[in-house]
Amino acid sequence: MASEDVSMTSTEEVDDFEIRTHSFVAWLQQHGAVISSSIELADRRLQGAGRGVLAKTDIAEDEELFAVPRSSILTIATSNLPAEVKTQLDDPWLGLIAAMVYEYQRGSESMWERYFAVLPLEFDTPMFWSNDELNCLRGSAVVEKIGKLSADRAFREQVIPMIRQHATAFHVGGMSDDDLVSLCHRMGSTIMAYAFDVEKPSTTDAHDQEDGWEEDEEESESMSKGMIPLADMLNADADRNNAMLYYEEDKVVMKSIRAIKVGEEIFNDYGPLPSADVFRRYGYVTSNYAQYDVVEVSTQLIKDVAKEQMKMSDQDLERRVRYLDEEEILDESYDISRSHNEDTKPFSDELCILLSALALPAVEFENLQRKRKLPRPALEQSSAGLLSAVLHKRQGLYKDTVNPENGTRGDAGTINDVTVEPRSAHRRGMAQQVIQGEQSVLFEALAMLTEMHAPTSGKRKATEADTGNTGKKQKG
Repeated sequence: MASEDVSMTSTEEVDDFEIRTHSFVAWLQQHGAVISSSIELADRRLQGAGRGVLAKTDIAEDEELFAVPRSSILTIATSNLPAEVKTQLDDPWLGLIAAMVYEYQRGSESMWERYFAVLPLEFDTPMFWSNDELNCLRGSAVVEKIGKLSADRAFREQVIPMIRQHATAFHVGGMSDDDLVSLCHRMGSTIMAYAFDVEKPSTTDAHDQEDGWEEDEEESESMSKGMIPLADMLNADADRNNAMLYYEEDKVVMKSIRAIKVGEEIFNDYGPLPSADVFRRYGYVTSNYAQYDVVEVSTQLIKDVAKEQMKMSDQDLERRVRYLDEEEILDESYDISRSHNEDTKPFSDELCILLSALALPAVEFENLQRKRKLPRPALEQSSAGLLSAVLHKRQGLYKDTVNPENGTRGDAGTINDVTVEPRSAHRRGMAQQVIQGEQSVLFEALAMLTEMHAPTSGKRKATEADTGNTGKKQKG
C-alpha cells in the first residue's frame, strides 16, 4: 500500500519504527487475530514500500497467513461513534472519515490507537500537490479525477458541522476548520490507499478494493467500507500477486494463492489499474502496472476534430451525436489502451462506432439512422484517419511530448535550472512516469493505425479483428 516513509536518518527513527510495528502486531493478537509463524511484518523502507509482509519459511499454496476478527476492522459500525452521529452521515466515505477522525482524536481511549500509529501521516498522492507540481501532469485525465475542491466542500458542508455539533465527543477543542479539513483529507487519503470494501457476513467471495472518493452507484448493499489491520500492510504487485483475502462469518482470512519461498514478499493485487490510477489512489508509480495504462480521449475532443476534419456543420454533428446517444454509444470519454493479445485491443467497439458514424458521408449516415442501425465496429480508411487526427490532437494536450524510445523529458530535480527540494523532485519524477506511460500508449496506437492502413500490394480493409471489444472507459 502507500508507504509510511522511505528514509531512515537515525537509529532512533529506526527503533521507533520497529517499536510501533511490534506494538501494532501485539495489539492485533491481543484482540483475537491469528498470525502464522511463517510470516512477519517487516521494514521495507529501503525498498520504498514502508512496511510489508515477508515469508519467514516456505509457504504452500492455500495456506492461511493470518485471520483478523471482524470486531477489529475499523468501520462506522464498529467504531465508538455516538449513535446519533452514525445516523447523520449517509455517505459511506464521509461516514468512515468521521469515524476515523473520532477514533484518532480519542488517542489512548481508542481501541485502534496502535493501528493509527503505523498508518502514514503524509501522502504523496496528487491531492496534496502544489499547483506547480500538478502542472507537471497537464494533459493527463488524472488531474480531473483528484477532486480536491469537491472534497473540501463536502468536509466543510457536511462533516465539520457535524463534528462541531459534537465537539466534546470528538475532542476537537482548539482545532480550526482548516485543521479539521486537513485531518479529513488525511483520513480520506488513508481510506483511499488502505480501505477495503468489506463483505458482510452473509457473503464469502474475495474482496474488491475501493476505487475512488466517490461511492460506486452500482456497489452492492452487501459491502461496507472498512480498514482491515494487517491486510492493508501487504504491498501490491500485478505480476507477483501471491495472496488473497477471503471473508468468513466472523473474520477475514488472508491465504496464499501460490507457493511462496522463504524471504519472498507477500503481495496483494489492485487488479488491472492503469499506472495513473495507482498513482492517484496510492501515491506511487510502478512499472508493474504499465501494462494496464490507458489514455482517455474526451468525446468533446472527438467532436471538435471531426467537425474540422470532416467539414461538418454544427447541425449535422449534433444530429449524429444525438442519435448515437439514443443508441447508448456515447460516453463522456473513451479509453485508448495497450494491445497485448487478441483479447485486448486498443480501441473499443463503442469508440469505433462513434468514429465511423462521424466519418460517414451524410447520405450513408441518414440511411443508417432511418433503419435504426449502427456502423460496424471496425475502422475503415476514413474513420482510421479521423482517429489518427484525434490522437495527434490528444498528444498536443500534454505539457511536453515524450518519445518512449528516449526516456523521460529531463531532470525532475531542476525547474528552469533551479533545484527543487527532494520531495517535490520525487513528485515531479512520478508525474513524468505517468505522462510517459500515457504517451507511450498514444505512440503505440498511432503506430498500429499506420500499420493497419499502410498501402500494400495486397491491401486489406480493416475488420472487426482490428478493433477491440473492451467496452467504454472505466469510471474512476
